[in-house]
Amino acid sequence: MGHENKNTQERGNKANQINKETVQLEIEIPEKIRDHFRDAVEKNGKSMSEVLKTYMQKYIWKQSELQRNRQKRRENIG
Repeated sequence: MGHENKNTQERGNKANQINKETVQLEIEIPEKIRDHFRDAVEKNGKSMSEVLKTYMQKYIWKQSELQRNRQKRRENIG
């Protein structure tokens, strides 16, 4: 029974690896901003990567909501 469980876990791990393709993002900002940002996120117990990923997800969601609202206004006007 333990052997089957191990195989299931291995398949699950491989599936997660396949579905979680990542890319590296490089941005240019002043060094001072990076340092202040790093200090701020470390005080909250997060990594820079976690904070930026969450921000990007929220930004994408907000932009899609704004787009939907614009579309609704156009439909109501026209």
